[in-house]
Amino acid sequence: MPYLIRYLVRCFDSADISDAADAAHNAFAELFVKWDTVENPRAWLRKVAFRQMLRQPVKGECSLDTPHKEPVVLSSAAQLELHEDERMILNALKKLPVTQRNVFALMYDQFTYSEISKIMNMNEDAVRQNAGRARKKMKELLGLTN
Repeated sequence: MPYLIRYLVRCFDSADISDAADAAHNAFAELFVKWDTVENPRAWLRKVAFRQMLRQPVKGECSLDTPHKEPVVLSSAAQLELHEDERMILNALKKLPVTQRNVFALMYDQFTYSEISKIMNMNEDAVRQNAGRARKKMKELLGLTN
């Protein structure tokens, strides 16, 4: 769960931990129901949680039929303490286009290009191209270029 939440926070620049935790929880609940049909649960969770995040209302937007949510309290195992270097990386990630951000976040979670192409429904060459562009831009943003 903590890894899935971090993935979502990396992918969405406006995401807060409670939104990411909600999406991750919903994805795990859906996985429980579909367990027998899912080949790669790790990849499947990221794809479903990503879609859950896309469906969440924009900040400040309130649906009249949705009751007020209580704040999410994460267990000690799910605490997401971010160190200074992680904050720098997260801030740089937020400056990437969403496709590059998603590819980079999946690479960070150690998915292969082949797995990423299946998760994102794109061909492997497009994944490699987005990964290369994301790497280059991240190096610039983090001041790692010569």
